[in-house]
Amino acid sequence: MILPLPLAPFDEYMLQDDRPAYPMSSFARLRFSGRMDRKAATAAFATTVGRHPLLSAIVRRSGRRFDFVPAEFPSSRFQWSAAPGDGSFPATRGLDLFSEPGLRAWGLEEPSGSTLVLQFHHACCDGLAVLQFIEDFLVSYAMAVGGDADGASRPAALRPLDARRLRRRWAFGLSAAKLLALLTRQMIGLLGVGQFLLRRPVSLMAQHNPAAAAALPPNYPTVVTRRLGPDETRTLGAAAAREGVTVNDRLIRDLFLAVADFRSRHEPQAKPGWLRFSVPMNLRTPEDDQMPAANVVSMIFLDRRGPALADRGRLLTGIHDELQLIKRNRLGLTFIACLYAFRMLPHGLARMTQGDGSLATCLISNLGNFLSRIPLPNRAGRIAAGNLLLEHLDIMPPLRQGMAAAFVAFFYAGALCVSLHYDARRLTPAQAADLLDTFIEQLRSP
Repeated sequence: MILPLPLAPFDEYMLQDDRPAYPMSSFARLRFSGRMDRKAATAAFATTVGRHPLLSAIVRRSGRRFDFVPAEFPSSRFQWSAAPGDGSFPATRGLDLFSEPGLRAWGLEEPSGSTLVLQFHHACCDGLAVLQFIEDFLVSYAMAVGGDADGASRPAALRPLDARRLRRRWAFGLSAAKLLALLTRQMIGLLGVGQFLLRRPVSLMAQHNPAAAAALPPNYPTVVTRRLGPDETRTLGAAAAREGVTVNDRLIRDLFLAVADFRSRHEPQAKPGWLRFSVPMNLRTPEDDQMPAANVVSMIFLDRRGPALADRGRLLTGIHDELQLIKRNRLGLTFIACLYAFRMLPHGLARMTQGDGSLATCLISNLGNFLSRIPLPNRAGRIAAGNLLLEHLDIMPPLRQGMAAAFVAFFYAGALCVSLHYDARRLTPAQAADLLDTFIEQLRSP
């Protein structure tokens, strides 16, 4: 047995940042055509949980140390009910890792379709690990029910995993020699730390009801989604290629412009200041391909303000150059190094997460084309798992206190899909829709 395992610094950071009114919970919602077979889905869920030890563990504290320890994973963690007619999520709350595992699931049944909702504690896994879990569930379900959405029998196999790799999930492929070689490059990262400390990011929206922040909204979580069709998605990719940048560069540039536009219309009296985006950075190496679900991720922060937003071309070039500098010098490790340093201090990570302010204006995560290699058949790019066809997918990261919006972009069925998880205490549904629509219109602009 691989457990117990100590929490990595990023795990502990997410644990310390968890609070009842702002849970460190990520969500995934999978919408299928076809009725989910309860027996097959329950078996597939149990198989998938068994492949990912950190998702069935609880946390035990001993002095200053936190460990993942084995725990029973009760069958009640997967609940069944009729789907709510308004498309909302099942009523939920945060996950208390000291008394329960960091995973819940709901199977929602409709007359002609099904929905699977998954809730993960971010101390247990990152966004790519959520997708890894989804892939394992879909393959396990196809194996349990047999056949695809057309009734034809297709072979499916789960990819091999090695739980022993969890012991080195915070090594990031670094040997002592590689770490020594990176030290001089990390000096650039220290300059970024100085800028981070000196610049105070503005909030997306002022909080209109401070008392409401003390409790989780009754409709938590709240999400709006949009998609660029396949033709528009190809146009976006072609435009990025002509400009010598990546689609990710375009996403970040256009979100800066969208947020600036949104704030100018909805918060005209707000003082100008730094817009700061928190951007998750995957730190996996090829050696981690067989690692079960875990946090192998860091954060980088991108700041821009008034004058830098005036020229779309220069803004895009600046973002591209900054991201390339970060990748070349592996500056994603700078945030991890800061977490290590804080953890060495008494209650260091707990102090780091205190306060009502936010580290960033909002978050944006690009998960790419994550299900493109899943060993299942598809129809028009949509994955067929047994008798189910995955029609739509929403991914939602946590919201820190003070952060009103978190965006996730990914590709599915040839389309660019964007989910916006928003804080209903700061944004109305109409404002959230306006924010996301403003972002989509920026992406459509030449």
